[in-house]
Amino acid sequence: MKKVIIELIQNFYLAIIIFFLILFKYITFTNFIFGYLFYCVFVYLTTKTYLYCVKTPFNTGILENCPSIKTPNFKQYFLCPFTFAQFILLNISSKQNVSNHKQLFFEIEKVDDEGTTLFWASNESSQINHNNPVLFVMPGITGKINDPYVKNIIGEGLIKDFDVVVFQMRTLSPEMKMPKNGYVDFCVDINNSLKKVRNKNKNKIFAIGYSYGANLLTTYLGSKNLETNYISGGISVSNPFDMFICQRFGEDTIYESLIVNFERKNYLAAVNNMNKYETDKNRIINIAHLLENYYIKHFDGEFFVKILGYRNADDYYKGLSSARYVKNINKPFLVISSKDDPICPYRGIPIDDICENENIIFILTDKGAHSCYVENDKNLGFTPKQWMFKPAFEFLEFLRNNKK
Repeated sequence: MKKVIIELIQNFYLAIIIFFLILFKYITFTNFIFGYLFYCVFVYLTTKTYLYCVKTPFNTGILENCPSIKTPNFKQYFLCPFTFAQFILLNISSKQNVSNHKQLFFEIEKVDDEGTTLFWASNESSQINHNNPVLFVMPGITGKINDPYVKNIIGEGLIKDFDVVVFQMRTLSPEMKMPKNGYVDFCVDINNSLKKVRNKNKNKIFAIGYSYGANLLTTYLGSKNLETNYISGGISVSNPFDMFICQRFGEDTIYESLIVNFERKNYLAAVNNMNKYETDKNRIINIAHLLENYYIKHFDGEFFVKILGYRNADDYYKGLSSARYVKNINKPFLVISSKDDPICPYRGIPIDDICENENIIFILTDKGAHSCYVENDKNLGFTPKQWMFKPAFEFLEFLRNNKK
């Protein structure tokens, strides 16, 4: 009963506030502010964070050395408790963090002649020497090195003395080409990238994936990494484990239109270049079709279906979903997801498989939106920051110092 009441207040707070204002027979700015502050306090006090993991000696060691994982406690930014506000705050906090970090420089390394690229990061005080453990960053579906949230994780990684390298999918490169034989396989691209990394750096490789990148990382860890052992541990943030469910719940929302617009903007150069070299008419992308469609399913059906070799969009969503690989992961893996994620809904998380895998530690938050997790600074100040870096880098520090 208590849970039902909380959900009713969270979902219908505006109607409740208006009802009480009408009840008092007048609406004033002061009444509205008091009602809004009441809701902020209510959400702040009722927001919870959950921890799931199998009790093993290794996991016990992690919990004892990682306080932000042992007792995770994410509280969303106090004055903006709404899901969409998290995206705005993320952009603000990321730009603040980027400005606080030193200027970033990148050494570009081509993995192949088809567009897959690595960006080795450094700054004025942290040169690329390949003597530190590697942080292999896998951004979201349109993520590039200039995106604020990508720069944010790069800056944090350099501060923690990691050799940071960003994996960029061929779909984001203006030099994109299809493989000479067959279709694109992102896991093969990731594996070839890790070979390049291993050739330069013999230390441990840790990977962190955001959104689509987290989905690819999970698939890789549950398949190819079982053979190669390139990655010693990983972190998944806001993973769309079941892309079929994500697409269904995301239809006809503002987030769908935003994703489609980002994909158009970031993929157009790659599509133009790919079409120039493609001889198979069935694999040529119809650019007019990409530009005219509002629905992400239509976009994916024209683009990803053709380059990955699936039958249709539904086949692509089911085929590329990482949920079925979770049970195979045999490396330490930290999963961070949010119940209010509007892009990767909670219903798509394979909770049973996650909780039964002794190599996975799962942190689930009530709030946090999609890869955001923006909180107040100390004493409820007005400088937002990302909470997820606390458990993420405590986890990485434990793994880098663990001799096993």
